[in-house]
Amino acid sequence: MTDAGTRVDAWVPRLGLVEVSAERAALVRGLFELAAWVADHPELPLPTVNASVYTGSGSWDAKCRVVDAVAALGTAAAPTPGRAGTRYEVEAVFGPIRLYSVAITAAEHAAYDVAGSYIGAVTCEDGSDALSGGGSR
Repeated sequence: MTDAGTRVDAWVPRLGLVEVSAERAALVRGLFELAAWVADHPELPLPTVNASVYTGSGSWDAKCRVVDAVAALGTAAAPTPGRAGTRYEVEAVFGPIRLYSVAITAAEHAAYDVAGSYIGAVTCEDGSDALSGGGSR
């Protein structure tokens, strides 16, 4: 499609009549350009496509409302197994494309940041990062 002489913009729908923000129009265009690239390269494995809807940095209730709005696609939102009260999530699938949204409490996010702060702080005797399995790479 695009490599065979057809311009990408000929394959991408026009958004001039649709009232969306420039950011949304750019995302839609990018998705169509990705679709054109996939169609043009059947010799390559298919890419994995995961998209997330950021819940923002507001209150827990505000974050959960974003997750519930994504859940309106027809998939039930629920507490994350083993993390009830600290994470609330939803996942929707469009063919092989996964769309998800996760609300995380400020305390859970802070705990994650603390755990991550140790990365690189502990090394093995051979000088490699302890989290990489101990072997040199």
